[in-house]
Amino acid sequence: MSVLCYRIPKYIYVGEKLQAGSAMSDVALVSHALNGFQDRIASRGNEAVFEVTREALDKVGLERDDIDAVIGCDQDAFNGVTVSFGMKACAVGGYNKPSTRIQNGGVYAIAQARAKILAGKADCVVIASEDNVRFDEKTISNISQDPVYTRPIGQNYVQSHALIANHHLDTRDVTEEDYARATAKNYEAGAENPYAHRTKTPRIDDILDSDIVSWPIRESEICPISAGAGALVLTSAELANEVTDSPVWIEGAGLGSSRYEIRDMDSLLEMQSLRAARRKAYDQAGITDARTDIDLAQIFNPISSLELLGYEALDLCENGDGAQLLRDGVTEPDGDLPVNPFGGAVVTNPLNTGGLYRTAMAMEGLREDDEVLAMSDAQRAVVTGSDQMLGCRGQTDGVLVLGTEAS
Repeated sequence: MSVLCYRIPKYIYVGEKLQAGSAMSDVALVSHALNGFQDRIASRGNEAVFEVTREALDKVGLERDDIDAVIGCDQDAFNGVTVSFGMKACAVGGYNKPSTRIQNGGVYAIAQARAKILAGKADCVVIASEDNVRFDEKTISNISQDPVYTRPIGQNYVQSHALIANHHLDTRDVTEEDYARATAKNYEAGAENPYAHRTKTPRIDDILDSDIVSWPIRESEICPISAGAGALVLTSAELANEVTDSPVWIEGAGLGSSRYEIRDMDSLLEMQSLRAARRKAYDQAGITDARTDIDLAQIFNPISSLELLGYEALDLCENGDGAQLLRDGVTEPDGDLPVNPFGGAVVTNPLNTGGLYRTAMAMEGLREDDEVLAMSDAQRAVVTGSDQMLGCRGQTDGVLVLGTEAS
């Protein structure tokens, strides 16, 4: 039996089917549905997850009886209630079926669903989540801070991210203009995305002229908290080939964690947990050179500095060259390696559903039958997720490698 084990400093898959070098794309993403995204509204969690689950199943002709297990990726702090998915599991089709809540924004939930299918415990797993509850993000983010040093002084997520960006500017070849360029790229990329929360397109000068919130982060760089919902349907290869002509295969999944301390800035810039997750996912997918093997990337980027550092952590460029990759236009939507070609977190930022959303966008980009968002000739994508918790760099990260070809 395959087992998912947690160890510091990283997650490790154990089991014959999950060893590196074996055929890993035996699990497919066959359908998705998204609802939103917009400014936060009054909670309608059960209705929202029911609607997206029903839509995702209808797209591939599946019914509730076909579901073997359901997974939610809600975080209790954002939903205002303990065991928050317990209130929604039945709306996702989980009555009398195994149901689990896996935090960390969705990528961890996808990895768990994949493990269930690879272990022979399920043929069809539905993952769903929503982000409709109103909450005070500054209060929540302060609670997530270190209880001894940073929580008592009132530090919140913007200030934590600003400290990281400050150190990034001091130690790497990067400027505030680079941050504005990355932000403008993402705004422009999201303008044509029908699922995007924000559709405005400020110029680089507009971003640089906006008010400083916590230096060097400007008001126009602050991500929204996006309300909406999302659902994904994962199946075994056999079922996938029965229900769709355009499955997207999960070629690799890696989970990583590392200790983080806000005073250890060099370690934060290295993004060690993301690197650990990337190594595992790339190894499973047989990726030897991400710069040629990856066609598009969906990176979780709550601030621009983390997108540039993500280029490096995902091996899209050498350490220290993230800003240059951006300047050269490589990561533009029409570049050689588009990153967040549908807009990053500054455009759409659902905290519970973010990993599902980025994965769904990657599916759209890979599927040739999508008339709006399909990217010409894209065959392989990488998706990242983090538990961020509105604090400093999340101590856990997930990486998925998706492809259009089965092994």
